[in-house]
Amino acid sequence: METALYRHTTSTFREIRKAEQVHSNCIAILFVNKGTDTAYVNGLPIAENEVFTLSQPENHIDRTQYDVYFANAQGETQSLFVIRTLPKE
Repeated sequence: METALYRHTTSTFREIRKAEQVHSNCIAILFVNKGTDTAYVNGLPIAENEVFTLSQPENHIDRTQYDVYFANAQGETQSLFVIRTLPKE
């Protein structure tokens, strides 16, 4: 089996303001909490202005499904940015 080397990538930017699932299917993913409400990604707390990032070794794709939710179920203080780096073939 031949492995692919990803030389070109594209990025997607998305803001999450309520509980939902995020499908990664990427080589790197970054979560930035720009709200004042603590965000949780698969149970990991991300406080205000904190960043959580994951990247894969060369030639690997992250297929994780991330469950995102907030400490306060309702409110206007929820803002989690998700930036994914995707291979472009």
